[in-house]
Amino acid sequence: MILIIGAGLAGLSAAYYLGHREYEICEKDHEVGGLCRSYRADGFTFDYTGHLMHVRRQETMNLLETLLPQAFTLHRRRASIYAQGVFTPYPFQANLYKLPREVIKECLVGFIKAVEQRSTANTFGSKTLSNNEAASFKDWIIGAFGKGIANYFMLPYNEKLWQTDLSSLSSDWVEWSIPVPSVDEVVGGALGIENEQMGYSAQFYYPGEGGIGVLPRSFLPHINEVKCGKQLTALDLKEKRAWFSDGSTQCYSALVSTAPLTELLGMIRRLPPEIAAIKSNLKHISVLDINLGINRDALSDQHWIYFPERDFPFYRAGCYSNFSAATAPAGTTSLYIEVSYLPGTLLDKQGIINAAFQSLSRCGILIDQDQILAQSAVELPYAYVIYDSFRKDHLPRVMDYLARNSVWSIGRYGSWKYMSMEDTILEGKAVAEALGG
Repeated sequence: MILIIGAGLAGLSAAYYLGHREYEICEKDHEVGGLCRSYRADGFTFDYTGHLMHVRRQETMNLLETLLPQAFTLHRRRASIYAQGVFTPYPFQANLYKLPREVIKECLVGFIKAVEQRSTANTFGSKTLSNNEAASFKDWIIGAFGKGIANYFMLPYNEKLWQTDLSSLSSDWVEWSIPVPSVDEVVGGALGIENEQMGYSAQFYYPGEGGIGVLPRSFLPHINEVKCGKQLTALDLKEKRAWFSDGSTQCYSALVSTAPLTELLGMIRRLPPEIAAIKSNLKHISVLDINLGINRDALSDQHWIYFPERDFPFYRAGCYSNFSAATAPAGTTSLYIEVSYLPGTLLDKQGIINAAFQSLSRCGILIDQDQILAQSAVELPYAYVIYDSFRKDHLPRVMDYLARNSVWSIGRYGSWKYMSMEDTILEGKAVAEALGG
């Protein structure tokens, strides 16, 4: 019997593709979805921060149409960066034209110097800037974009997001997520020729109604019953036995876990000391998701906005009601605001909400007459794993240890890597196929 821990997208996908194989799926929360969930508050539909489907493979599109026929709407991204008192279309590095002229010059000169240095030193390999895995994230940013773009956006934004010295982060994850434009694109963007549809997030799908939470729930008619409120508490890998919070135990032939990797390792009895030492040094950041319902519509035409400057307490804000009008009552707007923090930090949630309201007013998104009709704050203890050299050097050893003991640790936090929703679903499919589904 295959035991699946966690009914987020990875676990649900694994169950779906296991088909008629014997399996049991357990979820510690009262509902499925993990962080891919939605909830209602005072007439608004909020997600556990912005969750968008970036689809790159036809098999994912086929799955969406099978589970939720015609439920998803395709959007062309509208995103920007607020810096230097202006909104610059995303990506910043290819759309500099709205910035002050001296800033544009500094960014252009810096970028061209970086290109020349790469050409001379071959610092990053091919002209497409394939990763130099030995470079730190900070060095990669400066080498890819030059000091101007780095100083005005890339460095302050990522320092705010990661809450970590960027020199300690590796660059082995950046290639697919951060677009690096050509000289022609950067110069054109400085002259007003916009490059808005650059990067993996150029378009996305979102449900017309119900928020993103309709996606995980759509798996339920196609899989075995999910046992909610059943939390894994201990594992014996030699006996292949699991213990749960309700006092029950379960033997298994293979275990598929979507729990955060560090938590999974902490539940394994007789964990080898060398693996326990690795567990203690795997790092991540947490995010506070502030959801607001505002008594005015059309606050912004953007799907999301990045805020690199330090006087804004959040790194990103987005507009659910621009994904789907059904997320907010007529004449109102639903927003989300994201604040990253190190695990264990004590948060003044109301203070952060008040500061966020003032900041959104300062950049013109809110006005004095706007009122908050609904507000809530959701803590996401695991948001992004930190890609440092320790992770790169030691994570394969942990995964090998688990695999040798018939454990597949998958999903964004189970795999301990940066994954899109599509990646998560496809990883569930891959493990099901590996188990004979």
